[in-house]
Amino acid sequence: MMNKKPRKEASPKRAPGRPKAGADQASAYNNILMTASRLFMEYGYETVSLQQIASLCQVTKASIYYHFSSKPELFTIAITRMMAMGMQQTTLRLEEPGTLKERLVNVAAAKMQQAHVDIEMMMREAETHLSAEQFAQIRDAEHLIFEVLATHFQREMDHGYLREANPLLLAQAFTSLLMLANREDVRRMHDTIAELAEELVGLFLNGAVKNS
Repeated sequence: MMNKKPRKEASPKRAPGRPKAGADQASAYNNILMTASRLFMEYGYETVSLQQIASLCQVTKASIYYHFSSKPELFTIAITRMMAMGMQQTTLRLEEPGTLKERLVNVAAAKMQQAHVDIEMMMREAETHLSAEQFAQIRDAEHLIFEVLATHFQREMDHGYLREANPLLLAQAFTSLLMLANREDVRRMHDTIAELAEELVGLFLNGAVKNS
């Protein structure tokens, strides 16, 4: 008599609503973060709900709570990650060959591809919901972007191209100037984002370049 093969035990079923393990969880985590970053940056903190994020990600709200304990935690991680990516991209563009103006235009054009809410307005809106540590984490991530710009502005001061000034203040002034691109009437003044970026960078440098 032939030996029967042992029956293969059925895999245990997942509990309803529980996220899949392994790569699926990592994919869901990243998808939630990317979607949350986009929504928060476009609409601010208050108007974006976890249900909106879940619907766009095609997951349940419970799945978001599986990865993130609360909306403030999701907001903090999403925004700090977005700012870290912005810092890396800013660094890469500023290290490219070319004049300071050409490199700043590249930075500006990349930043202005999509309209964003004013960071200060978003942070004021979110502050009452965030812990002091969460608020500080976002500010620290933002400061790293300013430091990258400030380093290059200081370098140009040392070479005599820019007039002497506080490089961090210049970094914040440059970043604030780019927020003009959020206005539809400003965008309509130019055929392309590249043209708008070049004009705004020109306005910035008119005040920052050292008079010969």
